[in-house]
Amino acid sequence: MKLYFKTIRYLAPRGYQLTLTIVVSVLASLFSVVSISIILPLLDTVFNTQSKPISDSSPSNTFAPTFINTDEIKNNFLQFFQNTMQGQTREDTLLHICLFLIGIFVLKNFFIYLSNQLVYRVETKSTKKLRDDVFNKIIGMELGFFHNHRVGTLMNYVNNEVRFISETIGASFIIILRNAMMAFFYFLVLLIISWKLTLFALFTSLGSLLLIRIIGKLVREQADFMQQKMGDINSHLQEVFSGIKVVKSNVMENYETGRFSQFTDLFRRASVKISSLRGMISPLNETLGVSAIALVLWYGGLQVFQGSMQSIELIVFAFALFSAMGPIKIVAETVSRAQEGFPAAEKVFEILETKQSIENGTIQIKDLKHEILFKEVWFRYPSSPEGEYILKGVNLRIHKGETVALVGQSGSGKSTIVDLLLRFYDIEKGKILIDGIDIQEYDYHSLRALFGVVNQEVVLFNESIAGNIAYGLLEHTTQERVVEAAKLANAHDFILDETPNAYETNIGDRGTRLSGGQRQRLSIARAMLKNPPILIFDEATSALDNASEQKVQDAIDNAMRDRTSIVIAHRLSTIKNANRIYVLEKGVLLESGTHQELLTKAGAYHALYMMQFAQREKQELH
Repeated sequence: MKLYFKTIRYLAPRGYQLTLTIVVSVLASLFSVVSISIILPLLDTVFNTQSKPISDSSPSNTFAPTFINTDEIKNNFLQFFQNTMQGQTREDTLLHICLFLIGIFVLKNFFIYLSNQLVYRVETKSTKKLRDDVFNKIIGMELGFFHNHRVGTLMNYVNNEVRFISETIGASFIIILRNAMMAFFYFLVLLIISWKLTLFALFTSLGSLLLIRIIGKLVREQADFMQQKMGDINSHLQEVFSGIKVVKSNVMENYETGRFSQFTDLFRRASVKISSLRGMISPLNETLGVSAIALVLWYGGLQVFQGSMQSIELIVFAFALFSAMGPIKIVAETVSRAQEGFPAAEKVFEILETKQSIENGTIQIKDLKHEILFKEVWFRYPSSPEGEYILKGVNLRIHKGETVALVGQSGSGKSTIVDLLLRFYDIEKGKILIDGIDIQEYDYHSLRALFGVVNQEVVLFNESIAGNIAYGLLEHTTQERVVEAAKLANAHDFILDETPNAYETNIGDRGTRLSGGQRQRLSIARAMLKNPPILIFDEATSALDNASEQKVQDAIDNAMRDRTSIVIAHRLSTIKNANRIYVLEKGVLLESGTHQELLTKAGAYHALYMMQFAQREKQELH
């Protein structure tokens, strides 16, 4: 129940909405109770000409609690309505009662409709709030968080888990509140008519409550399993659709179809179990409820035979008890349904309550004034605290306006240096300073705004070319600036000549309607439009053919002019003009210098250069 109330506090309506919902629910409940508990006694008074006056109609209940006179309350209540409905003739009285009945049901159904609308508005608003909060929390997490969670699982949190919580728990608060109040008012009517019969009815209903608790526990277990399978399905879909070329090239369609069928079969079985358990509640409740009413009629009949209760009171009591079964049944079903949402709520709140391992700084930075400095930097990934260090005592310096290149074999730590500079991770030992201040003291949003990054793997979105270039500056740029950035990136000509709608051309999911070189030039244009003080090119040409590479390299040369640049190079021929080249191997900085200085040293850089030169000669010969 702790998790339930925690979820309800999060999703419950605020302020006036909650007050209005409670008021409307109270009115709907009151009119529902009045329509049952008043009409039968009034009609009995009209049609039963032998009836005693109401003030003398009920024998004294010597067993009633001394602090409350239920007979007096009952008689005063009925006397008031009888005086209100009383006409000059029985026909007039009957007409007044019928009109009163119509009015009561109109008001009852009006407030029920209003309550249902409020419930829907509150539910949709709560769903939106929860989904927004989950997405904001996920997107704000550090990069390591995404390495530890499958994309499909995160998608499942935002879509299915949130929806499931809203459907099972979110709406339950108002539904339980409204029906619990309605049951409470019926309970008051029952108590006023006969407290002994009321206690007897409660005793006979204990079995139903125990059964609901047992079924609810079983439902929760199956719901947890079902949510796990839904996460597996989403992850499988994301992986297959993202790697569809690999699937098709390896003729694995049937294999993936079989795997997906296994997931959906397990999901279906869990759904069937939940449906069968949930389906038990209504018929069992109704059977136990009718049994309770039958026992109450038997016990109440004995009271009538003994003269301690009138037959009309027993009829009203039975009607009120039967009417109370409806809201109690709804409450029971809603509680059972809420059990299904608990596993999803646990996962979502685990995400919401996850704390970032990277604490944000407070200092704002807008430009690089002097230099970037790495001092004895040691780093290994937080997910492998006992693993091998990725960087081992790295020292390097980047002056403002310089072009610095990082080279080395795969796994040497080049891209890790960029990740640390952007503070996607925090270092374990050492310091990274920008203009003499530790980057951990900077606000990381302003820190990252210093950099424009062009990666080997270009990330584009399913929208227009202009929208992709202006990503991050959509509200703060113009079409003219977008075109100018495209020209600097050598992208303007192909945009006009090779696309159907120029800058308004939709490029498809991940830019699949463009070639690799075209996508890379759009990425460079995006960085140029941002106009950052520092540009980072992370192996931006390594996956391109020679023709595309030359066009992209020209764009990179344009971009780096009069700007601080960091280039992670796969092809050493592209960094000959760098001011300084740092050579790394297995996380250790081996040597640094200009292209010519490093060749003269005949060290690690010279070996890498000669290896690539030999490979290129071999390729040219073939």
